[in-house]
Amino acid sequence: KSLQSKPARLDLEGLVEEMGQEIQQLRTEIDQSKGKIDILNQGIKQKNATLQQREYKEIDKEYKAASIQLQTMKYANKDLEKYYSALDKALMRYHTIKMEEINRIIREIWNVTYKGDDIQTIQIKADLENKQANRRSHNYRLVMRTKSNADLDMRGRCSAGQKVLASLVVRMALAETFCHNCGILALDEPTSNLDDRNIEGFTEALSNIVNERRTNGNSFQLVVISHDTEFIENLARLTEVPSFFSVSKDIDSANSRIVEVPVNNL
Repeated sequence: KSLQSKPARLDLEGLVEEMGQEIQQLRTEIDQSKGKIDILNQGIKQKNATLQQREYKEIDKEYKAASIQLQTMKYANKDLEKYYSALDKALMRYHTIKMEEINRIIREIWNVTYKGDDIQTIQIKADLENKQANRRSHNYRLVMRTKSNADLDMRGRCSAGQKVLASLVVRMALAETFCHNCGILALDEPTSNLDDRNIEGFTEALSNIVNERRTNGNSFQLVVISHDTEFIENLARLTEVPSFFSVSKDIDSANSRIVEVPVNNL
């Protein structure tokens, strides 16, 4: 009797209608899925056909080889970064060591050469301008230390003679540092703009270098271009060489003349 009642019949009809709509929706989704499957199958067929072409025939092997090459390059880049970092540190350490050596030699030569009392010593300072590893650069300055232990730039603060002497001292220090067993040293008018006291000190410092090279048993040749005969003669005496060669111009023939001058005859 309850099933035959009117409300029950209405609920059953609504349920049947709702289920019919769901069935229709599911059929629609099934059709759509079948269409997608067909499209995918067509795509698979096209891809398979493409893979059968000549350029893709060995694609697996080529991909494997490219993958191996990529991984190898990654490892190589890591190694290169390590090597670059180690080399950069080594170069900076080398730079520091050489600057210390250069300044040590400069101090030694300056103390022997310079006879004034206003400058204790001079040194080269290297200010780091660019700190980037691949673009590192330095600004080199020649600095003098005064009696009050103040470090001042020599540019614009020293006389012409002090400039010439500092230039000679720095060049001799660079030659001593970087020219291993340097066999020759050439100086062009080294005593120009120097007073007598500084010429005397420079002669002593230069003779010390010559005597040290000779003591070490290394062959060494000193070439001096100068019109200061007194400087040449004093240098010859201090170095205790038996003779030296003098190059001059023959007035009569206007030709160059090389004469061996015995030191004992000076």
